[in-house]
Amino acid sequence: MNGLSSCDDAVERLAAVLSGVLSTGSSGLSDREAPRQARRGATAILPAVQAMHRIQDRLRDCRGETAWEGLVHRRCRMSSSPTGGAAAPRPAAAEGVSIRQVERAGWELIHATVEAPVEGQYWRVTHELARRTSPPGPGAVENGKLMALGTGFDTPSGCVFYRLTDFDVGSWAQASGDRNPIHLLPGRAAEAGLSVGPGQVVAHGLLLGAISLALVQPSPSRQNGLVFISSADVPASECGAEESWATLAVDPVSGDIAQGRRPVLRRQ
Repeated sequence: MNGLSSCDDAVERLAAVLSGVLSTGSSGLSDREAPRQARRGATAILPAVQAMHRIQDRLRDCRGETAWEGLVHRRCRMSSSPTGGAAAPRPAAAEGVSIRQVERAGWELIHATVEAPVEGQYWRVTHELARRTSPPGPGAVENGKLMALGTGFDTPSGCVFYRLTDFDVGSWAQASGDRNPIHLLPGRAAEAGLSVGPGQVVAHGLLLGAISLALVQPSPSRQNGLVFISSADVPASECGAEESWATLAVDPVSGDIAQGRRPVLRRQ
């Protein structure tokens, strides 16, 4: 995330990506409303983005440059208190970063917490990540999906639909500093054990979270949770072919996101 030391610059870069996505919405946002909502989403997700960058650095310092590859986002929790206030938490570990790793059922599970000030608030951000370490056994549930595609879930009525392209995903990678190959290179998500096609990439969990937070305001309690139920699969563009995209359905009340008949993000 080089170049994101200034919070204002960081918000502007993230908001530029979000504005492009929000402008495709079926609700027909005005030219002024889309940038306003995009900035709201970028501001809300910034603590999580900056915390993720610090976790990336720690993992790479300990395990090398490839330590970030193939990791899948499972959950993000953010809470804040005024900087310097009595409720401000103490750093969880050296430099405010604490990471725990365990192996379970063919997955490496990472629980990482970062505590740091961001824009006048003291934030505690927890990211839960996972990486496939062995092939799934017969009947295993892939990528933490809670239900089979098209089973037991219908897109709520009243959802607003948005287009998401691989260009949007690549732009978010550049703006956020998260260049995990599963987001950028077709086939790498499938190689990592995700149930996606060989010509697809997967959207960043924090991009989905930012879209949700842009459209449904963050909790006034200053605590926000994002649960990534399954991946949002985006077709990769082919040279000379017509542009293709994934369609996301966002519930305007809850902020939950679905793709087709498959839920991908749930707000908590």
